[in-house]
Amino acid sequence: MKFKSKTVVIKLSVSDILKSQKFYEEILGFKVDEKYTLNSDGNYGTESFIQLYLDPKDKNSFMLGLYKDIDVPFYPLPETGTAPTFIVDDIEATLDYFKSQNVVIDVIDGEIIISNISDKGYVDQFFFFRDLDNNSLVIRENILK
Repeated sequence: MKFKSKTVVIKLSVSDILKSQKFYEEILGFKVDEKYTLNSDGNYGTESFIQLYLDPKDKNSFMLGLYKDIDVPFYPLPETGTAPTFIVDDIEATLDYFKSQNVVIDVIDGEIIISNISDKGYVDQFFFFRDLDNNSLVIRENILK
């Protein structure tokens, strides 16, 4: 038998579920899928979980799970790890929007938007941003050469 999966839920560690939910709903446009909410102690304490989806037409298109398993945001900032990536049509407009919303943007080697060229010559641009718990996420725009 081969491994088969219908979809993927990306779990993010959060210190305050309700503050994180607000960030993901108001800044990134996610919606809560209430079927999968687990309020562990009536006050969203440790081991609580909220599942969010991005596309209202297809609730399985992109999902994040906010899981209360840390007491305070990560510090120092993580240097490596999984970074969920959002593909956008206009990276500059997205960056401008994030700046207007005071989203934390990472500067790497003096650059915000980083470019890579694949072995096949495709150009890819991306930047890193952080949620309220310093989870690292990526905005990426693929540009054909």
